Amino acid sequence: MSTPRTFLITGAAKGIGRAIAEDLATDSAHRLILLDMDLDHLCSWVDSQPWPAQIEAHAVDISNLESLQSLLNELGQRISHVDVLVNSAGICNENEPEDLINWKRVIDVNLNGTFYVTSLCVPLMADHGRIINIASILGRAGKVRNSAYCASKHGMVGMTKALALDLAPRQITVNAILPAWVDTPMLQQELAMQAKIAGLSAEQIQRNARKKLPLRRFIASAEVAALVRYLISPEAGALTAQSLLLDGGVGLGM
Repeated sequence: MSTPRTFLITGAAKGIGRAIAEDLATDSAHRLILLDMDLDHLCSWVDSQPWPAQIEAHAVDISNLESLQSLLNELGQRISHVDVLVNSAGICNENEPEDLINWKRVIDVNLNGTFYVTSLCVPLMADHGRIINIASILGRAGKVRNSAYCASKHGMVGMTKALALDLAPRQITVNAILPAWVDTPMLQQELAMQAKIAGLSAEQIQRNARKKLPLRRFIASAEVAALVRYLISPEAGALTAQSLLLDGGVGLGM
């Protein structure tokens, strides 16, 4: 059994957030505080088996500062500290350049929401804690009809670097993981939309997508969770302000 630690994970109901929660839930020394808008989906997973870890689930929209403050204030009255914060919540709404509605929604959730959670959690964090932001390869690149998403993830990378310097005196490390296409419900939804626009089948669009990746496969969410596991380990204590690509080589070109 490892040293007792308390983890706060956002976006834990599905995809990368759930994979991280599943990985950490197998340790009885861990306490997981899981946040997501979809509480039914989250609780369904939590109740799916007797996880060794102590787990509690909460419904919250991280872009709603008032609701988030209420939740974190309540948590602060019950728990002594948070050891690890994993910011995994996010949305990937596409937007045209003139689409102000999706621009605001994506920035509000992905960038503002991530900062809100972090800002409110920092007073609860123990010295030598860890903060891990799940960004994207689009935190370094651009993509058609994704100006909002790209801006939010670029912003998250910059925020990671600055916060790492702010929190270094407390020995709290702050790092970002930048995955390429991870095989999650979010990706499947995006590919289904692309298939509809292109008039192709889902199988064809997935096959075309894999051809763009040097490893010819999508990243598994468990592989992202494994990198999180390293970043929270004692061996990663000096690693901070970094943006770690997990992209199957696509970032190096074709």
